[in-house]
Amino acid sequence: MSKGFRTFQASQNTWDTHLYFPTPASFLQEWENNIRSDQSFFRNTAPQLRAELLLRIASFLESDKTAIQKIYCQESGLSIARFETEFARLTHTISLFATHIQKCTWEKQNVLSAENKTLVKKRIALGPVLVLGSSNFPLAYSTMGGDTVAALAAGCCVVVKAHPMHVGTSIAVSSCIERALQELQLPRTIFSHVLDNTFHWANTFAGHPQIKAIGFTGSIKGGRALMDLAAQRPNPIPVFAEMGSLNPVVICSDIDTAQIEIIAQQLARSICTDAGQFCTKPGLLLVAQQHFETFKKALLNALTAQVAAPMLHPDIFQKFEARKRQVFQIKGVTKYQSHQNAIGILGRWGLAQAELELLLKEPSLLEEVFGPFAVLSAFENEAQLESLFDQINGQLTTSVFTNNPALLNHIMSDFIQEKVGRVILNSVPTGVSVVEAMHHGGTYPASSDARFTAVGPDSILRFTKEVSWQFHD
Repeated sequence: MSKGFRTFQASQNTWDTHLYFPTPASFLQEWENNIRSDQSFFRNTAPQLRAELLLRIASFLESDKTAIQKIYCQESGLSIARFETEFARLTHTISLFATHIQKCTWEKQNVLSAENKTLVKKRIALGPVLVLGSSNFPLAYSTMGGDTVAALAAGCCVVVKAHPMHVGTSIAVSSCIERALQELQLPRTIFSHVLDNTFHWANTFAGHPQIKAIGFTGSIKGGRALMDLAAQRPNPIPVFAEMGSLNPVVICSDIDTAQIEIIAQQLARSICTDAGQFCTKPGLLLVAQQHFETFKKALLNALTAQVAAPMLHPDIFQKFEARKRQVFQIKGVTKYQSHQNAIGILGRWGLAQAELELLLKEPSLLEEVFGPFAVLSAFENEAQLESLFDQINGQLTTSVFTNNPALLNHIMSDFIQEKVGRVILNSVPTGVSVVEAMHHGGTYPASSDARFTAVGPDSILRFTKEVSWQFHD
């Protein structure tokens, strides 16, 4: 483990002066001494108590909002407006789960009189959960983000491994959780927070027999490493990983020419907002040939009007630039890119135009580029897309711009049914609503298990299991 590490102030293009120290190895023994009894207690608490815990946490977050905002913006380079959006999403999620667990069905019963027995099926907490904070959502997918909220709501103890590039934000949020536990006189091991800029604590807890599930938001490489580690345990556990996605967009031939300008502007903003650092950023634009030149011109004009924002930290920036170069160097690709001055770690947009045939030959064109970047291609008719859809992996989203959504081509419908978690009709994929009808997931590698969502009340199902009790007269 390192002796100390710093975060990066993206907007200032400089490393922070504050030194953070990894959680000492002695923490593990203390956690092991308490986790079994504390999990047993927390699993058996009433939903009303867990709801009260969630609401107390939200209250402390509100009272500390100004301090959290300051360090959030310093560490991430994200704007105050983005902070307000993400903070509101976080507190809404907490409130939503507090309400949900008090009204949802935790037991189901069947009385079988002819057999003189009664069956009661109870939904209970799976057990302690490891959550790894994501880099691109320092609030909504991190310390008290969707995974932690869902796990606590289910009655699972949580261990959060803070993301090393927004440790200050993570500490500020974890303080709110710890104070809420103290105020309610609940065992402190219900929530644990560890710091580390290596893989030590992630590996330690991912392999620990007391951990029963893992929540992760990040790269395919990171998610797959956790999946492999969890599968190799003597008793394998589920990993609920939300990973990479190309989020293809299809602009159909039936769209009116007058709509093209608006669509181009929407997509340019979606590609570039917050330097394109969203898992739902549109990364592949497939345009009907008759609209292609008009759309390309409108899109390039709209992209040129976008002002570059700093990326989250140097590692993400360097990987973005490397992937952008990789795609631009492919023979047959026409490149377009921002001419804004290269200052610090600004995420300057890029667009790669390629023929449909080239997409089928070059796998790297169908892999996510995390940042403000997209691949653009034309198609003559929807039937041409069948081979392409066969090659595209699972996706969080796909967007379809059409004036006849009820008449989707069967090729498109089959692709959606088999590989896509959410289809957006006539809009862009960024902007995930935290509601019951939302599904944020998809066939691998968009997520590790397409059956579950990482957003909304149904995400609690990831961290629960069911036990049937059979009573005889």
